[in-house]
Amino acid sequence: MKMFKNVILILMMSLAVTACKKDDDGGDGGGGAVGSFSAKVDGQTFEGLEGTVAAQVSDAGTSQVIAVSGGTANSENLQMIVQNFTGVGTYELSFLNIGTYSYLPDPSNPDPNTVVIYSTLGDAQSINGEVNISSYDGDTVEGTFSFTGFNINDIGDTVSVTSGAFNIEVVQN
Repeated sequence: MKMFKNVILILMMSLAVTACKKDDDGGDGGGGAVGSFSAKVDGQTFEGLEGTVAAQVSDAGTSQVIAVSGGTANSENLQMIVQNFTGVGTYELSFLNIGTYSYLPDPSNPDPNTVVIYSTLGDAQSINGEVNISSYDGDTVEGTFSFTGFNINDIGDTVSVTSGAFNIEVVQN
């Protein structure tokens, strides 16, 4: 059942074709060096490791999608996927633009069925966070983010992701 939910989550992220975007300038950048990715997860520091930090822009028919992610040595991962990406601006995270935080409860057991996933999908009608892209030149993307993630197996269990910042080289697909 968990594997089925994970597959559904991935399909939903891949198939979403619309996005919510506020009209603004995307705010201030995160201020970190290129290759940086950090946040607070329920108040605990999250620092993306070199080699796990990535930003990818892909064509999705008539629009673009950006995925920004980072992982830690403790088998944690943060990721945001924004549909209809147009560059600098603020993008709401909810059902279509998705933020996720996941971790392995026992990193010595890499069984994908044990991964705990929190997502902004919790309440399809609510905006559960945002990504602010302050700089995008096609080669690098810089911004900030925050969101509330809902455990996909227990919607009453949430995680707060705050003070997120990234400055990452972009891979174009």
